[in-house]
Formats: sequence, C-alpha cells, structure tokens
Amino acid sequence: MKQNKKTNALTKLNLAALALTGIMQDANAGRVEESYNFDFQYGNYTESGNRMKVDIFETAVSAPIGKNMTFSANAVRDVISGASPKYNRKDGKGNIIQTLSSASISDQRDGVNSNLTYFFDNASLNLGAGFSQEQDYTSRFANSNLSWDFNKKLTTLNLGGSVAFDVVEPTNVNQDCSKGIVTNEDTGAVRGANCHKTSQQYLLGVSQILDKNSLLQLNMTYSNSEGYLSDPYKEVRFYKNGNLNNAALTPGEGFGRDTRPHNKNQFAWLAQYVRHFEAMNNAALHADYRFGMDDWGINSHTTELSWHQPIGAGFQLIPRFRYYSQDSADFYAPFFVGKAKDYGVYSSDYRLAGFGAMSGGIKLAKTFTELNKPIELMKLQAGVEYYDHSAAYQLGGNNSGSFADFSYYLVTTSINLKF
Repeated sequence: MKQNKKTNALTKLNLAALALTGIMQDANAGRVEESYNFDFQYGNYTESGNRMKVDIFETAVSAPIGKNMTFSANAVRDVISGASPKYNRKDGKGNIIQTLSSASISDQRDGVNSNLTYFFDNASLNLGAGFSQEQDYTSRFANSNLSWDFNKKLTTLNLGGSVAFDVVEPTNVNQDCSKGIVTNEDTGAVRGANCHKTSQQYLLGVSQILDKNSLLQLNMTYSNSEGYLSDPYKEVRFYKNGNLNNAALTPGEGFGRDTRPHNKNQFAWLAQYVRHFEAMNNAALHADYRFGMDDWGINSHTTELSWHQPIGAGFQLIPRFRYYSQDSADFYAPFFVGKAKDYGVYSSDYRLAGFGAMSGGIKLAKTFTELNKPIELMKLQAGVEYYDHSAAYQLGGNNSGSFADFSYYLVTTSINLKF
C-alpha cells in the first residue's frame, strides 16, 4: 500500500457490491438447487473529482451434493486507486474546504467465502465462513441462516446471525488502539499493537405470499460493533475561538486523528413489496423501504424502486431509483473549536455527516436457453448506475454547505451459466 489509504475502503466497496446482482444464490426452505452454476461479474466504480476508483472482479460457483445439500463458494478481488477525503479546513474567506489525500492510494482486497446449505422438507439451514484481506485490514467471519416454510408454504420465517473478527494495521500513522487515534500537541499517541474490532449481526424476517401476484417481506436486524471503530487515515482540524475566518493556524491549534466511540449498536427495519403484472408481459415492481438507527445519533431512511420488464426474446430491462438520507453523528463536525483534549470523541468524516443521496440506473439482461449441452442456460447482464451525494438532499434540509458533495458512476457486467 502507498500513502494515506483509508482502511474503510470496504464501505465504498459495499456500495458497489449492492449494485451487482447477487451471484450467490439465496437458500429457500425446502428447495434444493439441482444445477451446477458458474458466475462472473466485473464492476468499475469511479468517483468525481479524481477521487477513488475501484475495479471489482467476482466469481462464484455452486453445486448440489446429493439430494439435500448445496455447496457454494465465492471469490472477490477489488483493485483500489485514487485519492480520499482526509480533513476539512477553512480558507481565508471562512469557507470550508475538503482536503484530499495525495492521489497515490493503491491497494487490493482479496476475499473468499463458502456456504453449505442443507434442505429439509419445509426448511433449510445454511452455514458459511469467509476471509478478506487488504494491506492494512484483515477480516474473518462466519454466518448462519435458518429458513422455515409453513402455512402451506405461503409464509417463510428467516433467522440469521453472523460474527466478524477484524484487525486494523494502519500504516504511516501513530496509533493507540485503546484511545482511538490522537496525534497533536496535547496528546501524544504511540505506535502500538494491531487494533481489533468484533462485529455481530442478527436477523429476524418473515416473507408472506399475499396472493398469486404479490409478496411482502419484513426484516429486522440488530448489529453490534466494538473495539477499534475509528478511521486512522482521517484527520480533524481544531481552531481557536475568534479564528474561524482565518485559514492559518495559530499556536495552540492543530490536528487530531479521527477518534470514535469503541462501541456501536444499530437497528434496522426493512419492508419489501413485490408485485407481479401478468398482463404487462410478466413485469414486476420491487418497492423497498428501510429505516435504520444507531446509538451514535445517526437515523437513516432508504427508499428504492425497481421495475423488471421482460421485453421479449429473452431480454429484460430493469430501471432502478434509490433515495437515501441520514442525520449526522453526535460527535461529527466539519471542524472543531478548541483543543482535542476538550472532546472525548470527534470526527470530520463526511460519511458521518448529515446528507442525502440519489441514485438511478438501468440494467439489461439477456437469457439464452436453447444451448448445447452441457450448458442449460446462460444469462448476460450489463448495467450502469449514477449516484449523487449532497448535503442539500437530506430530509429536513441541511445548510452545512456543499464542500463534501460528490458523485460516482458504477458500470457492471456479468455472466451466469447453469449446467
């Protein structure tokens, strides 16, 4: 890794992964996948302003084992480059300016995971584990999910859980894992041991077939993270009172490293509705709403709509729109007044600010079924998405300014083969 790479690149990569249609197959209670599957996807993520660029390569395979089990495995490689927001400062006119790291960030994330699913008559049990590694970030995780069909298979209950053990190894910065990251004239940090984080998440969900054309799914998730939750590559600017319109620092002012609480609890509720329209060439509407909250003070709202339209000859067109809004964390500010020792926790990371985001995209899929053996089906997909992040989009309005606004494009292609 080169200089100033943010450990939390996984956050950005997660946005890309959400846009890539899932190449891992979901376990449905009592329904074993009898075919062999091979999937490959490529995605290119490009931010505005010569910021981050990510190339995503993902491969997955799945195969039946006997009549009651399915094995699947997934491998991903993300190649990261560009520049990342580092801190905010005031210019000579008092305007807030977002300062980027040098455009020399270069890293690579490699991850693998595997799953084994056993199917009962009316239920399925899935067990999985995986590993992911970057230059300065290692994650090991395990997960389990139980699905149970009842009410004449019109209702499905889902119970899930996962745990992850992460190790952060910041480069080119001083670190003190017990206190977060602090480096200024008031508090001296030390170069200590690796920083550890443990995360766990639990899911309770129910899917209900309402009639022959509609389905409703409700999920509730709880997650807890504890340990080192700061970003060692983000900095915070501290100014004295009366110096807010002066871009220059005076004695007693300076920088502090991003320092966050060592524990976070999150709750989320998700409602998904799917409606089938047989008269419109078997089109389908997908409508989702998600509300999230955590004890850092961030409440979020997400609404997503997509339309799945078959257009003949095996083609399908899928337009999609998504809106997101969140409040700022209790300890967020674009800059701080005073000294680092006056605050317990503090961050100027734009991802913890209040903001909104709109994104839209379109995907084209083509399915081939009349193929020579051993291939039974081939599906090709290509899509593009545009995302716009702006403080002005936040619900209720936000007058914090546009210094942290940005956008990105995500282009994806994929192929799925069934044997």
